[in-house]
Amino acid sequence: MSATATPDDPTELAAVNEQVQRIIQHQQAGRVDEAGEAIDGLLAQYEDHPRLIHLKGLNKSLAGDRAAGRALLESVLAYDMSDVGVLIDYGGMLANDGEVDKAIQQFQLAVEISPNYALARANLGAAQVVEKQYERAIPNLEKAIELDGTVLDAHLNLAQAFIRTNRFDAAINALFRVLAIDPQSAAAHVNLSLALFRRERHEAAEHHARRAIELAPNAAEAWLNLGMTLAASGRMDEAAEAYLKIAGQPPIGMAALTRLVYMRKTKADSPEHALLKRYEEQFDNIQNAEIQASLLFALGKASEDLGKYDDAFGYFSRANELAAESYPFDISALAARTSRMRSLATPDFIAKHRGAGISDLAPIFICGLPRSGTTLTEQMFSRHPQVQAGGEMAAVPYAFRMNKPVRDIMEQEAPDSAMTDDDLNRLAEGYISFVQREGLKTEFVTDKMPSNYIYIGLLALAFPRSKFLIMRRHPLDCLLSNFTQNFGQNQPFSTRIEYLASTYKEFDQIATNWASLLPDQVRELRYEDIVTDAEGQMRSALDFVGLPWDSDVLDHVKSTRQVNTASVSQVREPIYSSSVARWQRYGPLLKDLALELKDHLSEADLKACGIG
Repeated sequence: MSATATPDDPTELAAVNEQVQRIIQHQQAGRVDEAGEAIDGLLAQYEDHPRLIHLKGLNKSLAGDRAAGRALLESVLAYDMSDVGVLIDYGGMLANDGEVDKAIQQFQLAVEISPNYALARANLGAAQVVEKQYERAIPNLEKAIELDGTVLDAHLNLAQAFIRTNRFDAAINALFRVLAIDPQSAAAHVNLSLALFRRERHEAAEHHARRAIELAPNAAEAWLNLGMTLAASGRMDEAAEAYLKIAGQPPIGMAALTRLVYMRKTKADSPEHALLKRYEEQFDNIQNAEIQASLLFALGKASEDLGKYDDAFGYFSRANELAAESYPFDISALAARTSRMRSLATPDFIAKHRGAGISDLAPIFICGLPRSGTTLTEQMFSRHPQVQAGGEMAAVPYAFRMNKPVRDIMEQEAPDSAMTDDDLNRLAEGYISFVQREGLKTEFVTDKMPSNYIYIGLLALAFPRSKFLIMRRHPLDCLLSNFTQNFGQNQPFSTRIEYLASTYKEFDQIATNWASLLPDQVRELRYEDIVTDAEGQMRSALDFVGLPWDSDVLDHVKSTRQVNTASVSQVREPIYSSSVARWQRYGPLLKDLALELKDHLSEADLKACGIG
């Protein structure tokens, strides 16, 4: 492309600009033929003009000839790489063709040329959200909104980035700003229902899910969010109805179907069973590995419900192989962290810092491996009038993140001797600030983040009145339950037998260490004992944490505490023992796992697995 003539006469220039605006109007209205005729007419007068070639490229793309459209924009960029408008539109074409990484390069260049151009920032941030580069996306989207707060997509994408990084309050704020601009935005209501659900504000989440459905009755994500909210509130029949509205509509329908299958027992004549078999017939046509894994997990759960344990184990194994490929697990990292915590919080270290910490708060940490009974135990505590339940809070990671001196010592970038009592006080203060932002104001609060067991040595010093209930469950039951849940990236150790076994060994070693080292603050509690003697176990646990007996703790199904974890359906039922010794249904299928854990199993257990 060479330099071309441009109208010099002001009147002529105004007329041409008016025609260009008319072309843009045609394109926006989808009238590509009319736009094309007008573009060709101007090109006959102003041959190869970059702006007109740009418009022609857009028109070709709108007409369905995306390759020709891209080629035309590439010719403009070859002539002038600094045309921000072309960079943005070319990046949009690349993104639409699935080449999001290349699109990001174009948007980044546009931002570098024109850092205060809102659309460039907004498109860059949007592409980064698509590529899951959330931390990079957030500042670009915030800048785009600062430059032009009327760009709704920037707010929506910013909310998505906040949701994906578990910053739900920030997402809620961003979405309310969208609704202030456009109260009829179904997308805003959909995302708001999800963010509110994650913040366990279920009544508000239900409202916005239903509002989204009013605005867009076929919005699958709105039905999914409604189902999740109703299930978390214990309204299982209503949740099932919501899930079934979309269960046959992939890809969101797969998430709804999976949740339905895990929420209730599948029967041979249930609608979810028919849907599962229909999806299975189309398995090879499913291109997304996560959706394939989700289907296989659901098929495994349904097969178990129907008593077909060989089939169930086969489905679960296939599902976990797919999950393991998507979410690799590094057992060495966990082993290094648990070893470091043991080497740091030694008897001498604990004795040295026994005067540290904050006593205003008496947190009850209910921790252990996932699927060990943490949710049930917290639900029972939540019925006590002096306790507020926090659920799986990210308070501990937040407190560490806000305390660099402690982090440096944990990472051995500073000597253990550098730890001061005030460092531990600040650790407690960071935790308290998080808890208070969650609306937890009582003296006794529960925190059931499972992985907190790793950091008991430091947390016990930061909170002298804290108590730690380490949940234990028969290793085969606990690990099988993890193996049969679709945890995805949240628990990648659950995807392979060797990972499960190694994780259990690390847990057992450090849990035993803390219980021995800190007997006044740490107690191990067996899930099986709670199931068989709930009153006796809860009387003992309440006495241990310093609370009087209250019989309401035995009526956990009436808890107003909402549940967002994988245990959502189980904790809505009275305490039952059907999940005890579940592993025995699989017997020899668990032989490899039992061999890895032979030092933690009885001879009878090993024999049931076909060993010995």
